[in-house]
Amino acid sequence: MKKFIKRINHLIVLVTLCGLTISTNAQTKKEEDHKGQHDHSVKVEKADQKFLGKGDGVETCPVTGETITNKDIKGDFYNRTVYFCCPGCLAKVKINPAAYIKMTLEEQVAATKNLPKNEGHDHGALAKTQDSQKGEQKFLGKGDGIETCPVTGEPVNKNVKAEFNGRTVYVCCEMCLETIKKNPDLYLKKDSGEKKEQAFRGKGDGIETCPVTGEPVNEEVKAEINGRTVYVCCAGCLDTIKANPDLYLKKAEKQ
Repeated sequence: MKKFIKRINHLIVLVTLCGLTISTNAQTKKEEDHKGQHDHSVKVEKADQKFLGKGDGVETCPVTGETITNKDIKGDFYNRTVYFCCPGCLAKVKINPAAYIKMTLEEQVAATKNLPKNEGHDHGALAKTQDSQKGEQKFLGKGDGIETCPVTGEPVNKNVKAEFNGRTVYVCCEMCLETIKKNPDLYLKKDSGEKKEQAFRGKGDGIETCPVTGEPVNEEVKAEINGRTVYVCCAGCLDTIKANPDLYLKKAEKQ
């Protein structure tokens, strides 16, 4: 009799434990199902993120799709080096990398293949206005081509220059030079034929300071101009003075 009662007690304990296990599993499944129905904010966010990339980041800029001519502007994204056409594009990608950069180069190439370039970018789009406007074109020049770049208005690089309309024009970078070559009239004023008096631009005496920049001269860089030896800081400034000496050198007063 005692053995029978003991078996009955064991059976009751087993049934109770099985019931508790089933109840716990059911509650856990219910909580997981409930969480699955409501915890989808991350997925929605990713779905709403539109990819804006237009270049592969190796030969073309991820932001504009323009050809990259200077490998100095770059950044590290997703464990690889990505190149850009200008500092502005690099800064834009740093704010939201996922909008322009894919996780792998293969994905980037596939996503940007055959996409059009950005028509609103400063370097490429300005030169293209000539193709869409056959009438009178708006002058876009922002600098004099001597101290400031005609395209951007920034200080020029004296090593980047070209001859246009019989004069030497300096720009800030190679890309701006190519932009001007496509349509010089958009950025450079033509000589009207009338000799207008120009404001004197000299900043140095040509002996200790450069007439163009006002910086200390390099005594190795000099030339005979208007009957006297003129010293400048670099070869680019020497070319600038030769193109128009009266702008930078005062004529000697007759005694």
